[in-house]
This record gives sequence, structure tokens and C-alpha cells, in this order.
Amino acid sequence: MGELQATIELALHMHKFYNVDLFQRGYYQVRAYLKSSPKLPAKIELSLPRNSSGSGLVFPACVVNGAAVSKTFQILYRNEEVHLDDHVLFKLHLIVDAHKLAESLDRADLQLVTELWFTEHAFGPDHHNAIQCVSARTLNLHFSPTRGLHYHLPVLFDYFHLSAVTLTVHCCLVALHQPYIK
Repeated sequence: MGELQATIELALHMHKFYNVDLFQRGYYQVRAYLKSSPKLPAKIELSLPRNSSGSGLVFPACVVNGAAVSKTFQILYRNEEVHLDDHVLFKLHLIVDAHKLAESLDRADLQLVTELWFTEHAFGPDHHNAIQCVSARTLNLHFSPTRGLHYHLPVLFDYFHLSAVTLTVHCCLVALHQPYIK
């Protein structure tokens, strides 16, 4: 028994978006995706299990090119707060060495990339090509197979796009079995 497939689930909750002093008025969304080390064979699945629709939102949460996209919302003034309440579930399937399980999972080098996207123009279902990334943050996730990972933190974007999103991240090892992915 040389290799095992480890399945890790990461639950992400995008709670609130805070506009401290954004440079431009327009339509914004937060995107998040998971990255792992290219040294380990991995497959990442993404789903949006339960997302509520709120008032004042332009477009609901969705998945675009393997990234979870929050609800699209319009920002007009500074000091605005937008209640997102978006839930994302990532499943990461890794092929690891059975004899060095903890060490192999440490080498997975999990990263959660959070991006702020913006457009000035009206936004609809066919406008995902018109919106552009204006700021990005990469969070290094220090996952432990025995303790999991539990964070609640604000992610602050850069000076020209002075805003933040509050995230809650829970991550745990949910399965170990014979590999079935290539």
C-alpha cells in the first residue's frame, strides 16, 4: 500500500463586504479559488451549496472558470457594508504517500486566492468577460490532518481599492482510501 487518496473539504463563508473608501463607483464581486502544490496530483471540486438571494444585489453567486464568485453588488458611496452570506464548498482530492501521510499533506501547500473584481458598466449574466480583477490576496492555509483548520478573518484589499471581505474558513480531512483518480 504505497499511495492513498486523501479527500479534504474546505468550507468558505463570505460574510460581509466593507467598502472603506473604494476608488471607483460601479459593480463589484469577490472571487475565491483554491490552489495546491503542483508537486502532488490533485483534483479540486467546487460547489455552492446554499446561497440566499438578497435585495440590492445585481447578480447571484455562481462558479466561473473554477472560481467561486460572490453575488455581484453595486457600490455608490464609501463606508458601505454589503451582506453577502455566500457559502462555498471545495473538495480537494490528493494522492499522498501512505507511509508519510502528515508530511505529504503538509507539502500540499494549500492556498486560498481571494480577488476583487470590478466593472463600471451594467452587469448581467453574459458580462463575466467585461469585469476585471483589480486586487488579489493569497492566504496560505496551514492545514493539519489531525486538527483541521478554522479561521475567521477580514481580508483587506490594496490601498487603491480600500475594502475588505470577512471570511470564515473551515477545513478538515474527510476521507482516506485507495486512489481512484489519475
